[in-house]
Amino acid sequence: MIEESGNKRKTMAEKRQLFIEMRAQNFDVIRLSTYRTACKLRFVQKRCNLHLVDIWNMIEAFRDNGLNTLDHTTEISVSRLETVISSIYYQLNKRLPSTHQISVEQSISLLLNFMIAAYDSEGRGKLTVFSVKAMLATMCGGKMLDKLRYVFSQMSDSNGLMIFSKFDQFLKEVLKLPTAVFEGPSFGYTEHSVRTCFPQQKKIMLNTFLDTMMADPPPQCLVWLPLMHRLAHVENVFHPVECSYCRCESMMGFRYRCQQCHNYQLCQNCFWRGHANGPHSNQHQMKEHSSWKSPAKKLSHAISKSLGCVPTREPPHPVFPEQPEKPLDLANIVPPRPLTNVNDTMVSHMSSGAPTPTKRKQWSDRSHSTLLFQTKQQRCGETEKRGKMKSVKAETIHMWTQATDCLSFCEMRRIEFG
Repeated sequence: MIEESGNKRKTMAEKRQLFIEMRAQNFDVIRLSTYRTACKLRFVQKRCNLHLVDIWNMIEAFRDNGLNTLDHTTEISVSRLETVISSIYYQLNKRLPSTHQISVEQSISLLLNFMIAAYDSEGRGKLTVFSVKAMLATMCGGKMLDKLRYVFSQMSDSNGLMIFSKFDQFLKEVLKLPTAVFEGPSFGYTEHSVRTCFPQQKKIMLNTFLDTMMADPPPQCLVWLPLMHRLAHVENVFHPVECSYCRCESMMGFRYRCQQCHNYQLCQNCFWRGHANGPHSNQHQMKEHSSWKSPAKKLSHAISKSLGCVPTREPPHPVFPEQPEKPLDLANIVPPRPLTNVNDTMVSHMSSGAPTPTKRKQWSDRSHSTLLFQTKQQRCGETEKRGKMKSVKAETIHMWTQATDCLSFCEMRRIEFG
């Protein structure tokens, strides 16, 4: 009895470990819910080592475990989910160098318990295939564009049109992530979530979907998703600027500049906590910066822009074909049989009924002579091609020799007069 109660306490501690560590980071002091949610989910992503796995590795894991053949509504057990997660991390360790190996068992335990807490709050011991795909595709590393393309492929029909019921189901699943980190009041699912994303469009293709999801600003219910990706990009960005509140000589991460106060800039910690001093107020509009440009670089950019030398801004994503590419059906295509000799030619034509039996010898001679002529012509063409290649090769060698001699002469003159 004592041993069983001890094991239960250990299991409960493992289930709560990730949330205990997250609370220790004191993310709740962040004033804005968007940044607070993005920081919490970024912490979960890094703590579970999901930032080391991109969407292509996830798709490979889904296929290896047969999830691509299952219907989205199919339920899988927790033991099978653990098998999927185990394959993800074991394959990750194979790709990582020996000096950067992760603790596979710990990563499996953290991610499994987080997914159960987020998607199996009733304790049924089962999760749907779509829940697993939506969660792992959202929380893994990689480009947001690639993630959205994969998500759209799971919600569209054979004509490339988005199925609104599946998009609604996707929102239900993905918005369980903010709820799992105690941000449900700000980003929980509502019945109007789909309408806020696509209020007017009736037919949504891939490019329209990407335009909406990657817009600035994005849909309100998913505004934390692109911010989580931006957090990953700026974690190691250095700004040699003093914070106007805490007087820190430099900043890491985001930098915020007031649009009303002259040269008033805040580091991300001060801005997130709502710190302000002097004439500055939290009601002032702030601009987020994810990189640093020196004054000289800003001046040169302004001059180039005034002269029209700055290229136009690229679109946020490439334009993809509206119709999905269909694989070629090669089942009914029979490759031509190679004609090795006259007998093969004769037999193939006889089976097709082209020559009559009385003209077999005459047709055979004609076919043989034609085949010899084609072979001779092909050999002449190959010989001519080889001759041209030899002449080009000789000319290239001659030019290279001249260039080498010239360089050697210049080097000798430099040494002589240097």
